[in-house]
Amino acid sequence: MDPEFSRLISEAADIAASGRWATLNVRIEDLCKAPGTGNEWWVGLFACLCSQIFREYLDLKNAYESPRDGDSSHLAWRARNLLELSIWSTYCMQNQDNARRFFEDAGRDERDIFDAFLKWGTTTAQPADWLDPLAEAKRDLSERASRLESIDSLEGRFLDVRDAAKDCGLLAHFSLEFKMLSKFAHPTSMQILAQPDQKREALQRDSFFSQGCLFFTGAFNALETALRDGPGPKGMPVAKS
Repeated sequence: MDPEFSRLISEAADIAASGRWATLNVRIEDLCKAPGTGNEWWVGLFACLCSQIFREYLDLKNAYESPRDGDSSHLAWRARNLLELSIWSTYCMQNQDNARRFFEDAGRDERDIFDAFLKWGTTTAQPADWLDPLAEAKRDLSERASRLESIDSLEGRFLDVRDAAKDCGLLAHFSLEFKMLSKFAHPTSMQILAQPDQKREALQRDSFFSQGCLFFTGAFNALETALRDGPGPKGMPVAKS
């Protein structure tokens, strides 16, 4: 394996081997028990980001170690997921406003699904008994967001990960990696027409696995640093090492 690939893989593995992974989990558990007044949403967001990057990394690692289930397309897809998670982790840990924007976008994502179904239903002249429950569910979503999470409005477009990357000063890096990984994660014409080549496949697997490890490490470092030093909402009980 290429020495640089090995280095990236080792750095990711060391997060667990050194105890940093376990320590972060303990700190999250402590925060969840006592998030502090008004900090529940932030602690929940933080915990979910951590859980997601851990799960994606383990899935990437398992796929790489199980060649039967870990072809290059699968690894490219997992690596791309970790790329996006590294951007979201960096973006959300920059300041409270960014974190809140991402938190509220969960409702906008759900609203966007309702809008898509309503648009299709209207275009295809679906009956009222099909459309009305969707419209009611959309209204209920907005009411719950306002009542339970103090979200004034779910209207407007959710923030695209590309825009978050730009805000973090990582747009050029993100655009290159996202483009490259997407070419292999989807059944593109290049993928469909490529002739079998075991050597090329092995190189791709090593490359995608190491890239995913790089993104996992970046995401973990952003979350670990924020939990130790801030930033966080005012009054957040930041865990110190």
